[in-house]
Amino acid sequence: MSLGASTNQRSTLQAVNASTAPEDVFFAWLLSRPRNTDIIAAASQEIIKLEAFAGKHAGAKRLHELFCALIEEAQGLERSAALRVSQ
Repeated sequence: MSLGASTNQRSTLQAVNASTAPEDVFFAWLLSRPRNTDIIAAASQEIIKLEAFAGKHAGAKRLHELFCALIEEAQGLERSAALRVSQ
């Protein structure tokens, strides 16, 4: 990861606090990903981190749902692309 991406991610995440809406946290995370990131792997890592809190906090549960939806959508896009290539 380049220094620019690391710095950008750090400043984006510093703006997040406990009262930030889960959707805002999700979009900040998503937009801070460097180009060509394996989004499924990155989202999977976030899900692992959130699993301990998802049952105890509504915001963590919502974030967990958003990351799961992202993975499902990305996997669907990958399957669609693979089908187009194979035809």
